[in-house]
Amino acid sequence: MALIGFLLFYILVIPLSYLPLRVLYVFSDFLYVIIYKLFNYRVKVVRNNLKASFPNKSAAELKIIERKYYHNLCDWIIETIKLFSISEKELRRRIPFEDIELYQSLRKDNRHIIVAAGHFNNFEWLAQGFTIVGGFQTIGLFTPLSNKYFNRFMLKNRSRFGGIMIPAKEIGSYLSKPLPSISAIGFVTDQSPRKESNIYWTNFLSQETACFTGVERYAVKLNAPVVFLYPYKIKRGQYVLRMRMISDEPHLAHPFAITESTTKFLENLIHDQPEAWMWSHKRWKLKRPPLPQFN
Repeated sequence: MALIGFLLFYILVIPLSYLPLRVLYVFSDFLYVIIYKLFNYRVKVVRNNLKASFPNKSAAELKIIERKYYHNLCDWIIETIKLFSISEKELRRRIPFEDIELYQSLRKDNRHIIVAAGHFNNFEWLAQGFTIVGGFQTIGLFTPLSNKYFNRFMLKNRSRFGGIMIPAKEIGSYLSKPLPSISAIGFVTDQSPRKESNIYWTNFLSQETACFTGVERYAVKLNAPVVFLYPYKIKRGQYVLRMRMISDEPHLAHPFAITESTTKFLENLIHDQPEAWMWSHKRWKLKRPPLPQFN
């Protein structure tokens, strides 16, 4: 069944990736009706997240963000399909890198860097767009898929411009050895931890939120500057890839200061383009335990 499912996907979906994006966005508009209007995909999760994150916004304002989010989600799906066949030339044109001076400064220092990112706009394009800039060996983390055929295909696709993919559970052992070249190690920072280990609690989008501390821990371990990388959407099919410095000397930072700064930076991005974040993700599954009571 795993092979059959993959073959159906390959036969039906892969040919779509060769269509021009202007045509694929017609499919996106159709997908919006199916996912949002017909099947109400995770609408309850999205509404609860938006209401809790923006307590001062009216119902009408939240509804506008909700609709824009589903349009953005469908565009993300279509753009990810396009990534299966997109040329390097077209990718450079659609997501040009903006902060060349900062990038060149980091590369000149000849140090590894830690790249923090979030589920903000098309993070799949972000990873590939950053890889083709060159200068660093990009290393990304992934969670292996249960279907070995899909897993193999996705790994090949995410590595086709030269990036290296490492299972998230193996990153500790991978970074404990000398890296073969100056590298940019990428972390998606806004996933929900499953258990209370190596986490930091903060206020994010008006809610108590558990955050991974991997960015900070590995930055200190490697003495690697931390930057935040994100794609800012200009219009359909057109982004700019932006980079901002979070910490140039992580070993001098106060404990959890980098984690806090990274989280707040992402929060500001979300307030600027609220429809761009993945609201259908169950971000707040882990709840902060109550403080102990003393008699």
